[in-house]
Amino acid sequence: MQKLILFLLLPVFSYAQPKLNGFEIKGQITGLKDNTQVILKSGNNGKTIATTSAINGAFILTGILTDPDILQLSFSGVKDLTDIFISNEKLLVTGDINAVSAFQFSGSQTESDYQIFKEQLDPYKDKLNKLAAQINTEKDATKRDGLMKEFNDGKLAVVKSATAFMKQKPASAVSPFVLYVVNPLLEGGIVEIESYYSNFAGEAKQGPYAKAIENAINESKLGAVGSMALDFTQKDTNGKPVSLSSFKGKYVLVDFWASWCGPCRQENPNVVNVYNKYKDKNFTVLGISLDQDRSRWLQAIRADNLTWTHLSDLQYWNNEVALLYKIHQIPSNMLIDPTGKIIGKNLRGTELQETLKSLLTK
Repeated sequence: MQKLILFLLLPVFSYAQPKLNGFEIKGQITGLKDNTQVILKSGNNGKTIATTSAINGAFILTGILTDPDILQLSFSGVKDLTDIFISNEKLLVTGDINAVSAFQFSGSQTESDYQIFKEQLDPYKDKLNKLAAQINTEKDATKRDGLMKEFNDGKLAVVKSATAFMKQKPASAVSPFVLYVVNPLLEGGIVEIESYYSNFAGEAKQGPYAKAIENAINESKLGAVGSMALDFTQKDTNGKPVSLSSFKGKYVLVDFWASWCGPCRQENPNVVNVYNKYKDKNFTVLGISLDQDRSRWLQAIRADNLTWTHLSDLQYWNNEVALLYKIHQIPSNMLIDPTGKIIGKNLRGTELQETLKSLLTK
């Protein structure tokens, strides 16, 4: 039985170059003692962005943000803090120091959007967290099923609310944060994420959350069928650098294997068979070995009659090509067409034979 967890992540990400204008946060807080230190920190990595001291309940924080981001505003000697979402813009904060959670914010469109989203999300978030805790401890199957239905209905409501927000505010810096938060709830996975992200513009394409989404989309396409293969260069058995691009114009089966891999060695006769059958029909095999021992690698090539080009950096699972294509198990392969497009993955046995037959037999 799997535990249910729902939470908001505030990860650490790298930033782009600074903008020209900075931010200014003015505060007028009732009950704030003189000389109280006011601290503004990054919500991602806890780094202090700006500090000042309060006088007569007032303070001003200034600085430059590289991107729109969630920040934490706190006060020395005060237990509670509040989060704000701003870009390089002006923000007015008012309220009572004894009710930090009830602070009012004005002047920043980004913060206004953030407050709107929180007002929409918080009731669902709190409810779902409570339901998750109940589900994790509920022993009665019937009661658990009822709680699960309520939980799933709540997830659908969150997605509906988030979707409406993103459609209404496609240029808001808050929209990529919304997408980042709800993406685990999207049944359509990375395809659905990309469909929402493609409608974003302006500041919605900036900041740590936008970067995180872009990275996830790009990684999902890496090595996918229909995508263009990324070029690489590695040394062959004679120490000569060989690039994948040097085979452009041919069908190429990039075969990840190793001398120590039993299933790889068992599949090798099938690869030898298709290579010998189609090597004169614009087809070849390019072996990428995850070996560490050069002598064992070469011995396996000879023993299995693997007469095509072989590459390796002898770095085991840290083979650069394997890391590039995120290969986590072998045997693994990808079939690339003459244009460099990946048209098949992990083709073995009769499936590999039939695929090549349909492509190369006329």
